[in-house]
Amino acid sequence: MTEQWGFFERKTKDEQMRILVDSSWETRSPSESYTELLSVTINLLHMTSVHPARRELVHMLERIERRLEQSIAAGGHAVYVGRINTPRRLELYYYADAERFDREVLRRLEQELKPYRILTYSRPDPQWERYSFMLPSELEKALIHNAQMVYALIHRGDHIDRPRNVYHWLMFKRPDDCSAMKETAEQLGYRIEDARTPPVDRPEFPYALVISRWDNVRLETVNAQVRELLPLADELGGTYDGWGSMMRQSFLRKGYLGIQRMLRSVGLVRRRETNREM
Repeated sequence: MTEQWGFFERKTKDEQMRILVDSSWETRSPSESYTELLSVTINLLHMTSVHPARRELVHMLERIERRLEQSIAAGGHAVYVGRINTPRRLELYYYADAERFDREVLRRLEQELKPYRILTYSRPDPQWERYSFMLPSELEKALIHNAQMVYALIHRGDHIDRPRNVYHWLMFKRPDDCSAMKETAEQLGYRIEDARTPPVDRPEFPYALVISRWDNVRLETVNAQVRELLPLADELGGTYDGWGSMMRQSFLRKGYLGIQRMLRSVGLVRRRETNREM
């Protein structure tokens, strides 16, 4: 099974966290013996004082993370599951084979990286409770998906700051709940589109609702809309099923892609003709 890394932000009453987690471990396990939680904490305030330039700081943190990977996970008795980043610290988490992992590795790392004031810690966590804390909620999963979609649009040349119709799909178990959501969506400034048939793999939600709003698709914009719509759907026993929009590209970008498609089609014809001659 492949890794499923997701990055998202979480705000508690105490602090703002940025979490990177491999969600694939939610459905797989390396071994029942991987019950030891290992954590490595990097003091970011100290690191910033040593490396005030942001680029230099990032490069140093990347080198330290690679070194930790080489020392902790490379031996085959520990797996890296994610990290939590706050303004003050960076915490990296691993789960290790309680019987086979050499805890001296942590002590040696502390000595080797002593100038950076790195602290290591291990404790039993057979239920993977720390990992469960790091897993995204349904809303956080939607925000991860938002980031992936927006970055994909940017990569394809979309001008994400240009307004366009942004569509949202919601599904419900009862027609009354669907109607209630329609009224609320209109009050919030959304346009009601034609309802569409729900996916066949979600028969428990037979009533679909499609709404739209004229807006840009900057990440903060779609995140705000999802934060608004997903809880409303949940309150009515429904589910938020995602968003979509048409791409907005510059004239030059469209022309460039059109030429690319034309050249690719010519290349295909030529290859086919060559194959026939052979």
